[in-house]
Order: sequence, then C-alpha cells, then structure tokens
Amino acid sequence: MMRRSLRPLGACALLAAFSAQAQAPLPQRAGTPARIAGAVVDTTFRATGEEIANPERGMYAWAADNLAAWTQAQADAQFAAGYRLVYAPVRLDDHAGGPLPGSVLAGISGGFATARRAGLKVIPRFLYNYPAGETAYQAAQDAPLDRVLAHIGQLEPLLAANADVIAYLQAGFVGAWGEWHTSSNDLTAPASRTRIRDALLAALPVDRFLQVRYPPYLMAWAPQPPRWRDGSAASRIGVHNDCFLASETDVGTYSDDATTRRRERGYVASLSTVAPFGGETCNPADAVEPTPRTNCDDILREGKQFGLTYLNDSYYRKLFHLRWEAQGCMAEVRRRMGYRFELVALRHGAAVKAGQSGELALTVRNSGWARAFNPRGVQMLLRHRASGAVVRIALASIDPRTWLPGSDGKARASFAVPGGTPAGAYDVLLAFPDGAASLAGDVRYSVRPANAADAARSQGWDAALGAFRTGTTLDIH
Repeated sequence: MMRRSLRPLGACALLAAFSAQAQAPLPQRAGTPARIAGAVVDTTFRATGEEIANPERGMYAWAADNLAAWTQAQADAQFAAGYRLVYAPVRLDDHAGGPLPGSVLAGISGGFATARRAGLKVIPRFLYNYPAGETAYQAAQDAPLDRVLAHIGQLEPLLAANADVIAYLQAGFVGAWGEWHTSSNDLTAPASRTRIRDALLAALPVDRFLQVRYPPYLMAWAPQPPRWRDGSAASRIGVHNDCFLASETDVGTYSDDATTRRRERGYVASLSTVAPFGGETCNPADAVEPTPRTNCDDILREGKQFGLTYLNDSYYRKLFHLRWEAQGCMAEVRRRMGYRFELVALRHGAAVKAGQSGELALTVRNSGWARAFNPRGVQMLLRHRASGAVVRIALASIDPRTWLPGSDGKARASFAVPGGTPAGAYDVLLAFPDGAASLAGDVRYSVRPANAADAARSQGWDAALGAFRTGTTLDIH
C-alpha cells in the first residue's frame, strides 16, 4: 500500500516383499531412471531453478482500490501475468455508522467469485479509511467497537462461504488503513483489540489464518510463541509487516528500544514457522534517520529468517525491488517466497490387484522460506496407458503442511485401487490439489512441484491434469 505505517500391493507375498524393501533408504541421486527391484519400483527426480507460480505464495498484485471494483478482466490479466495472490482492500467508509447494506455484501461476494473464476486467491482487509499521502492518517476515522463487531458478524457467512479463495485475512478495521494504530474510537486499547481479534477468529473458518500488524499485540496475547496447530488462538495469527526492511524498527513495527526490538523480532521469526508472514516494503521517510536494508544480502537473510510467504510487487519498488533486480537476486526472492516443493524420490509396488491396496514412500524437499499453511491434498493418479483413463487416489495420510522449509519431508502411505479398475499398465502421476472440495478439481489451484521435465524418463508437468508425471508404472491385474 502506498503509504506509511507506524508501528495404496495386492497378494500377501507381494506386500511382504515391498515392506521389507521399503525399510531401505530412499534413493537420493537425481537423474536415475525408474527401476524395478523385485516387486518395487523406485525413481528419483531432478529439481529446477525455474520460477513457478503456485497458490497462496509469492508476489501479490492489487484487486483495484476496493474488492467490489475489481473486474474479471483485471483478475484474468493478473493470473496470466503469473500472480496467484491478490491483496483485496474492502472499503467500508460509508457504513461506519450503520449496518452493511445488502449491496455491499453482494459486492464483496462478487469479488470473491471474480477471484475463483480467475484462479486466484485473495488477502482481504476490511477498512474504514484510506488516507492519502503520508500525513493525513492522523485524522482517519474508524468505527465504534460495537459497530465493528456487528460488521464482523455480518461478514461471517461471507468468510465461511468463500474461505476456499481466502489465502489469509489481514485483521483490518482498526485505525488508519486498517493497520491497528491511530484509532479514532480507541480500538487499539487492549480490551477492544482483544474483542476484535476474538470476533475475527470466530468468523474465520478454523483452517484459515488471521494476520495482525504489530508484534507487541501478539506478544501481549501470548508471551511465548505458539506451536504449530496447538489449538490456541495464537497459533492462528501471523504478522503482516507493511514496512519490511524499511528501517531499524521497520518504521514503528518494532520497538525503538534495541533490547525489546531484538525480542520482538525473535518472536516474529519463531511465529513464522507456525503462522504466515508477509506484507510489503515501504518508504522509510517517516523514520528518524532511516537505515533501510535494501541489498540482496538483506532480503535473502531476512526472507529466510522470517519465513516470508508473500510480498507486495508494486511498493516500495524504487528502494527495494529495483535494487534486488540490479544486484541479481530478484529471481531467487521470487522462487523462495513461501513453500517450494521439489520431488526427490518415489517408491511404490510394481503391481497390485484391483480392489486391493499398495504402499508408497515419497520424499519431498521444501526449498522455500516457509511451510504451506492451508490444507492441501496429495493424490496418486493412475493413467491407463492404452485407454488414457485416469484414476485419482487420495493419499489422505500425507499432509504437505508438515514439509518444513529447508528440509526433506518423508512420507509413507497406503493407496487403495478401486474395485473394478480395468487391468493394464498405468502411468503414475502425483498431484497436490487444493484442500477445498470446491477447488480440488480446478488444476489452476494445484501445486506444481519445482522439478525439471525429462522426456527420456517420461517425467514432467501435465498441465491438463495438474499433476507431475513420475515416469513410473503400476500394473493392475
């Protein structure tokens, strides 16, 4: 924002043979062809340095100045340009004194539908003002606490109905630009901000994350960083830093006191392993003797340190983005933001009977800066080599959210081949569809792994299926 911020094998013998061999370490050497060892097929994969657009991560664009004004043409163009996240301000200025009319709710619902048609996800923020320039924020008006809570209650059905296309929700509502400062109704007082936090968490489906602007508020609610999905309110709230890298304090994001600031930054770094961290850079002119961290070393170090998942692509380019481009690290920044899944190795049984089960073992490396935060499926696709018919098998025991940045995730799963599946040889593909039933069949929301195509080994991305061809074969009999 252009403004400143203040603060599934068949016979028992086959299964036994597989189980014995499955105890051996998975092969790690890239570039080796799929091979059969007894009743087992295994292969490895080669990573690529290509920039890949994937859901819920990366540079974001804007949904106009108001979600309701965002057009389908704009959204489609943003998807075509490689964006998968769109920041969506929702203006409620004219309704601070009363309930939200049906027309406003319909406009918001329409904006979410636009995102869904385009294959995008949004980061909404509801706000009552948008001060122009760098000084008008002091006169910005928000709404009384009771009105804010009433509006959140009205919005709750919309948030539930459209959670599939909501990547993360920025808390909004409070103060200038909805950034939780300079509230004209004293909404930043501890009791008020806690009630707003609780209302937003109650309105937001439990598998979606809220983000708040200021670390001290989070630390007041939970002095110790929460653990991943530990059931606490704190484990559902991340930070959006809208002055990332801009000054020693990130223009008021952190304390002026160095000791306190180190503690706050450490808290946010720990929290980013549990909840999403994102935001934008900003103009540091508001800081006293600003010392912006504008070099490649800075963004590469702090992007990793804070698990950067997303960043505004349009602001503040002059001081940050253009510098990263000039110094040659922008491609890496774009690759590393959020999760980046690389298939490393796959092992599965060579044959199975229809109606019975097999097993597989999969290794995936996350070379990104963050984990995937929202639910996502893992599927084994079987494509009949003669007919082309595809059988999709969910590997429900594998959760991609557990694949941590900078490490290899190893998973074993059973797969059940449906009874009546025609006999024959099937090519094996892997897919990572969206976790929402409404989007699971939309390949635009499937994660494309960062692996190189290899025609000689029949490996590569199948855009029509939203799945990666592994180059292995499963015989069904």
